[in-house]
Amino acid sequence: MPWLRSVALAAVLIIGTSSSALAEKRIELYDAQGQHSGYAIMERRAGRVDYYDLRDRRIGWGRVNPLGERYRVDLFASDGMAVGYALVDLETRRAEFFNATSHPIGTGTLDETGLVAAFDVSGRRRTDLALPIPSMRPARASAPGPLKD
Repeated sequence: MPWLRSVALAAVLIIGTSSSALAEKRIELYDAQGQHSGYAIMERRAGRVDYYDLRDRRIGWGRVNPLGERYRVDLFASDGMAVGYALVDLETRRAEFFNATSHPIGTGTLDETGLVAAFDVSGRRRTDLALPIPSMRPARASAPGPLKD
């Protein structure tokens, strides 16, 4: 039954290469004083991030929505309640944070890994965030392209 071994090997390779574990990345987060405050697990393929505290309790999550040349990352508490969102511009690597009622609450700078050094509106350092921006490329346009003749 060599064909059975071939099928089993192919199944393992397909499952292994499409595994979500390959797409997950852990990023350590620090507060304004440089103290370790938790971590984020990013799934860039799914456009999702989960935030955890130091006791491995899930404290929130986020989801990416492409908006033409920018990204919007909706942020939620662990119970699913919307707490705000971030608008990310990849050209300038800048993130702007808003609360659930669209009032600005801060800004940040994005690095290549998805880590954001965040600041409040007065310029004081805030706790780091991680945003699951897919491969740091421009967002896909949500509108269809022109029709070809």
